Amino acid sequence: MCVWVVGAGMYGWGGPGAGGQTAMAAESGQNSWVFAPVADARVEGAAATQNFGASSVLKVDGSPQYESFLRFELEGLTGTVLGAKLRLYATDATVNGPAVYTTSDAWQEGSVTHETRPSHQTWVSSAGSVAAKSWVEWDVTSAVQGKSTVSFSLSPTGTDGTVFYSSESSSTDSRPQLVVVTVDSGAPPTQGDWTFYGSAEGLPPRVLGVSADQGGNLWVAGGEDGLFVLEKGQTRFRRFTLEDGLRPYGYMLDGSAPPGTKYLNVISVAGGPAGVAFVGYGGKAPASGMPTCEDEWDAASYAGRTPDASIYKSGDADRVTLSGTGIQVVHYDLSTGPNKVAAEPRGREKLCHILRIAYDPKTRSVWFGANHGFAWGNADFTGYSCAPGTWNYDCAGVMEHVHPAINGWNASGTGVVLLTDAYYGVSVASNGDIWFGGAIRSTRFRYGTLGYNYWHAQVQTEDRAYSANRLDVWPDAVSEPTYPTREQRVDDNVSGMAVMGNQNVWVGSFTRGLALLDSNGQRLRTLSTELVDGAGRVSAVAADPSDESVWAGASWGEGLSRVRGGEVLLYGASVLPSSVHWLPVKDIQVDRSGPQRRVLIAFDGTQSKPGAVGVYTGP
Repeated sequence: MCVWVVGAGMYGWGGPGAGGQTAMAAESGQNSWVFAPVADARVEGAAATQNFGASSVLKVDGSPQYESFLRFELEGLTGTVLGAKLRLYATDATVNGPAVYTTSDAWQEGSVTHETRPSHQTWVSSAGSVAAKSWVEWDVTSAVQGKSTVSFSLSPTGTDGTVFYSSESSSTDSRPQLVVVTVDSGAPPTQGDWTFYGSAEGLPPRVLGVSADQGGNLWVAGGEDGLFVLEKGQTRFRRFTLEDGLRPYGYMLDGSAPPGTKYLNVISVAGGPAGVAFVGYGGKAPASGMPTCEDEWDAASYAGRTPDASIYKSGDADRVTLSGTGIQVVHYDLSTGPNKVAAEPRGREKLCHILRIAYDPKTRSVWFGANHGFAWGNADFTGYSCAPGTWNYDCAGVMEHVHPAINGWNASGTGVVLLTDAYYGVSVASNGDIWFGGAIRSTRFRYGTLGYNYWHAQVQTEDRAYSANRLDVWPDAVSEPTYPTREQRVDDNVSGMAVMGNQNVWVGSFTRGLALLDSNGQRLRTLSTELVDGAGRVSAVAADPSDESVWAGASWGEGLSRVRGGEVLLYGASVLPSSVHWLPVKDIQVDRSGPQRRVLIAFDGTQSKPGAVGVYTGP
């Protein structure tokens, strides 16, 4: 049985996977519990003595005659029941949805047949027309109240039958559910556990990332307004821009700065040693109709023109150190010089948007998740020192790039393209390996496993023999070596990764919710409609060392979810002030610099509301 207790905020379901049904909500002080059936089976009139309890589907039809049965044990349920819904996922359509009746508990999944099926007791609810590949819901509140065990029969209301997934289905996200809402079975978190910083404390309108260094200073990625820091013990953020030394652009081969107008957009940040932050930039947008910073270097060469260095050399990352009243800046130029990559003798210029950063003090490494792949930087790098006209890894302080890419058909189905993009997932394992998650595939980059050898780890992510390490968290319709068409792809759209103490890893997706993987990448669990927005649009995740829970932010507003064992806590309107409740969460990180951990939330601003930073110090 799987029981998820959801409290301390708003709960609902809707959007993808909800089948267009009316949403139920558990408001402040209420809890939602999701139960899986302990038994389910169908019976068939044409095979009256045969048992179908091991089947992956339930069927209901008047001709031929099918009925289905489900039993739920409401273990651990507390509080007063306010509402309950039975939810089944239909694989095909019908104009006459089944009716739900209560029935006796005296039947067993492994032995019930049409001849021995229990009789109907009380009519509970009926469904109207049912759409294919959708959730169907019945209000079963009256049947659940006061019960510790409840059994249902699904009976046909016509001869246009339908099929539902059972608890034996391999599609774990589509198995039957009984969702029960109760009133107050525990005290919710309060606003007293939170501190919020906004424009009054010097923050900009956009808040794209937040982190703390080992000295407890709070760093904020403020987009085009620059980098901000709240030094420990202070009450107002300081701002740093190009004029203070930030360098969102790389080096030409002769060591000079690239020509053209410079562009500042701080989009990510990770705290390092005390007084140090690693800062990620967004690349400069090109003129209309011209290639992006990812493509300009190669596209210009193909077109026979000089590439625009103000575009392809924009972005990358800095190591920023507080120094008196200012900062010291060291730049990571995330490119590779000439004659280092056999297939790219001119050099390589692909990474420019640094989406996430992770600092590993054990290996003195800083890891960059970027637009096309990911890269390593020397966390103690003292500055670019390659002699004019030369380039090497040591003097540049970086190694780039790796990606768990696959080949796939283009949108028109006329050609094969490399599929790799948007590595928002970056999380360090205890042995020095790093999990990276992208829009298409994810990987466990075995840097620590392979003796901290970047190139050996690259082989075990990219080479054909290691396809098992190109993880398809939400699987496509086909797998390697078959090239997927656009219609066959189920892009993961990873938004974040969080390695837990037991080395399992939570994966967030902008479009598909949460997935829990074991240390080998096998999927153990998924959540979507159980999360705070009811749809699973997750924008960031972080592991909480205080209780091994994981925090997940909602990308369209509505707050945060926190998964703690079988429990899902929702931090919505009852906890978050109205000024931030509907702001999208861009980043979640945990400050471990002091005796009490702090959970740091970046709430991005909108056209009508400025951004904010939330700091949670509660249990």
